[in-house]
Amino acid sequence: MLIAQLVLFAMVLDFVYRPLVFPGKDLVLFRPGYVSHEAAKLHIRYPHSDTLQIRYRTSELNGSWESAGSLGSPTELTDFTTTIDLVNLRPSTRYQIELLSSQSTVKADSVLLGTVEFKTAPRPHSPTRLRFGSGSCIKPNFPYRPTTAPDIYGFASMLEHSNDLDMIIFMGDFIYADVPLYFGTTTEDYRRLYRQVYMAKSSRRLMRRVPMLHIYDDHEIKNNWHNQEDAPMGNAMTAFNEYNGAANPPSELPGRSYYNFTHGNIAFYAWDTRRYRTQWEDGSEQNKGATMLGAEQKRDFVRWLSDVNHTAAVKFVISSVPLTTGWSNFDASQDTWRGYPTERSEILALTKHVPNLFFLSGDRHEMAAVELPSGNIEFSTSPISQFTFPFIGKFRRDINGEKTLHYRRPGHVKYGIIDVDTETDPDIPRIKYSLFTNDVDHGHRPAWTYEAKGMPWA
Repeated sequence: MLIAQLVLFAMVLDFVYRPLVFPGKDLVLFRPGYVSHEAAKLHIRYPHSDTLQIRYRTSELNGSWESAGSLGSPTELTDFTTTIDLVNLRPSTRYQIELLSSQSTVKADSVLLGTVEFKTAPRPHSPTRLRFGSGSCIKPNFPYRPTTAPDIYGFASMLEHSNDLDMIIFMGDFIYADVPLYFGTTTEDYRRLYRQVYMAKSSRRLMRRVPMLHIYDDHEIKNNWHNQEDAPMGNAMTAFNEYNGAANPPSELPGRSYYNFTHGNIAFYAWDTRRYRTQWEDGSEQNKGATMLGAEQKRDFVRWLSDVNHTAAVKFVISSVPLTTGWSNFDASQDTWRGYPTERSEILALTKHVPNLFFLSGDRHEMAAVELPSGNIEFSTSPISQFTFPFIGKFRRDINGEKTLHYRRPGHVKYGIIDVDTETDPDIPRIKYSLFTNDVDHGHRPAWTYEAKGMPWA
């Protein structure tokens, strides 16, 4: 009995304190971020002093290598991370990129550090086909397995679908700064957790093959964060930008984390739902001035809606927290859009008149597909690899003018794959959502699918 207790205690110590014992200082990272029709952002971490070289070629047979130049090693100021732009690429073309160090060996003049592949986006406004993944919330080595190195089991599942994924949109809680323990608020405390995620085998394999875009949520800072620029927001965002944010599409304004981009004639807008929200207090849901987006971001979003209304066949709005009011426990009533009903109603009053607009969200460690009162459909999907809440809270179906299309609580691995086709019939796009979860055939086939009815949009 004592031996069993000691073994269990050792497992708990390993799960909780591994980031401190194995901080990942030697992590080498090379991944693609945002890929447009003519350029790509490449995110690098290299904690050594060699000169780095980048070369690229099309993935066609025997394509010749071209040099993208050399750069000095990143410095300790950015935790040895940097992001560069690879430019002058061709639309709708698959590329292979190699990162090399100038360190010579007996056998070669340089050392290959990593290889990534991606396909550039089609020209703006052109009909296309797009397949991308969506989800949020990961914790390395959950559920705990003592016999293997920590991994992200949801990323391992997504790898099975990676051959034809154009990108993955990660909707927050990439790290859990305060779960199971809050080790500190310094920049290094946050950086260490990002390194732990990127050290996982499936993380590196997936992100070499599929570009990943990010928004952040509360656990990149602290649970249910609503204190705007108060500490430790600055340190948390420094680490987020170094590891995830810098490789995102550029924002219209400097220093902002919300952004928009297009893929052919498909448009995306990613909200920042944390930095600008007013602090929630008892009665906040009655405060008509309460905001989640802030005035500046809301103006930018309304302008974007006007721009894409009849210029993009399909639109996706990305929110770290869900718009549906179905999650109604105390936490959800504060932290999701349910706690900001006036601004939510203002937004839905606008999106009601925008054809083929869908919301994507995460956060709740459950899945729900809901037709909102505006007629827009929301797919809220999480966790990619985290715990679920088997007995806590309740999802209320078909309330407040909503129609629940599907709800699912079980599964510590849940993510969506969205297929968009604006090519077969340019006037009537096709949109298909597929839910994958570990408790249905181990994620090999969809647990649920939904095909939305496209509408004329031009």
